[in-house]
Amino acid sequence: MGTVAISGGAGGYPAAFPYDPDTRYPEYPGAGVSGAPNSVYEAVRACLRGLGLDAERYGTPGWNPLGHLVKPGDRVFIKPNLVTHEYRLGCDCPGDLFSVITHPSVLRAVADFVAIALKGRGEIVLGDNPCIDADWSLLTERTGLHRFGPYFTEAGTPCRVLDLRPMWTDDLTYYGFRSKVSPQSGDPEGESVIDLGDRSWFRGISPLLFRGVFTNRWETIRHHSMGRHRYSIASTILNSDVYISVPKLKSHHKVGATLNIKGLVGINYNKNHLIHWRIGYPGSGGDEYAVAHRAGDHLRIAARHVARDVVPEGAYLKARRRLKGSRLDRWTTPKWKDEHERYRGAWSGNDTCWRMAADLYNLFVRDMAGWRAENKRPARFFSVVDGVLGGEHNGPFCPKSRPNGVVIAGGDLLEVDCVAARLMDFRVRQIRYLDQLLDQHELSTDDIRVRWGDEDAPGFFAPEHRYLRYEPPTGWPELSHHPERAPTEAAPTWSDLRP
Repeated sequence: MGTVAISGGAGGYPAAFPYDPDTRYPEYPGAGVSGAPNSVYEAVRACLRGLGLDAERYGTPGWNPLGHLVKPGDRVFIKPNLVTHEYRLGCDCPGDLFSVITHPSVLRAVADFVAIALKGRGEIVLGDNPCIDADWSLLTERTGLHRFGPYFTEAGTPCRVLDLRPMWTDDLTYYGFRSKVSPQSGDPEGESVIDLGDRSWFRGISPLLFRGVFTNRWETIRHHSMGRHRYSIASTILNSDVYISVPKLKSHHKVGATLNIKGLVGINYNKNHLIHWRIGYPGSGGDEYAVAHRAGDHLRIAARHVARDVVPEGAYLKARRRLKGSRLDRWTTPKWKDEHERYRGAWSGNDTCWRMAADLYNLFVRDMAGWRAENKRPARFFSVVDGVLGGEHNGPFCPKSRPNGVVIAGGDLLEVDCVAARLMDFRVRQIRYLDQLLDQHELSTDDIRVRWGDEDAPGFFAPEHRYLRYEPPTGWPELSHHPERAPTEAAPTWSDLRP
């Protein structure tokens, strides 16, 4: 296995585009230098140095730390986590948008080192497939991403920013109803549908339980039945030579943590190919809700799903409006003890999302469907994790903001995820997709070399070490190595974290 580097001491994010560094580094390709501090740029640079990349030329104008990865003429796809345009008003705690999404100052630093390696030939593409209700214009305005294309293109490196979604909605009230979404152009190169077949983690599970984006489940079932497990991947990403993932250091109430591998959801074109949960309760093979709190809830859920599956959508919505609050509506609505139970599949017992994440890793990174080999499109991978401001507790949409001041980088998405999860003080083996992928590919965290600043960190994964002490999501009591941290306890400083 390889090396993962952690750098710390980064303060807050710089405020203004183009997020120039505050130092004219020898290799720096840009024209501007900021008069305000930019410790984020230095933290990204320190990670690349810590990985030992192009070490013999470090400190000279010729330093090209991504030169082993990016070649002149390449298309480099940089994928941040851009899940939403705002910290949702419905969350039960105040929060910061940049505890949810990747900050553009991290992307600027990464893109600069890509531009150095491209030497004016090739292109940078920045993009994601965010949540279906994300307002792309507001998202790009609040991040400055709409300015990245002109900025890098004028500096000599062609750059595009893409919203990969073929559809979106401005009203989450109607989430799941196809007639309430608006089509849009999506990926200009369209989609590639790839069948993982019996290599899927969904093999052997009844497809009649599967639920995707839409309430009418037949499209999702069709793509995951008869031995097929087909995923719709954005072709611009598949046709890229290099994929650089820049996720957020963030917890996730369905899978424990969302980093590089869970972030592969954003490489999809049509997300209705993704199985989000399985209908019903665990006793009947589902993971939609945790437990039936009253007799007959299994029947009630079944009746509601039958109606959604067979009644035309327009008629169903009309009936839903007419019957809202009626005795029939109350009878077919399951009973919840806690508010978080009412969100389908959004609990620690979700046995679906980890399978989806593992499938996407095996399909896209490991090429277990053979698409890359057949189409002669090998790819190279890298990751830089934005942990300057993280999100703990009930991510991905409603985390508590957590100042960490750290950046993590490495060349293997699975290795970086293991290090990032442990840095949050989470038990790596409690995160199911990490646990299963490590076993499937016969890997061990003991073989990951961790660089802490400029030094090795032997024993990094030892359970006695205390790091960021993230508060785990609701319903995940076994996730944290050190769950005793009080909610009001101050975040540890970089010097406090050293193993």
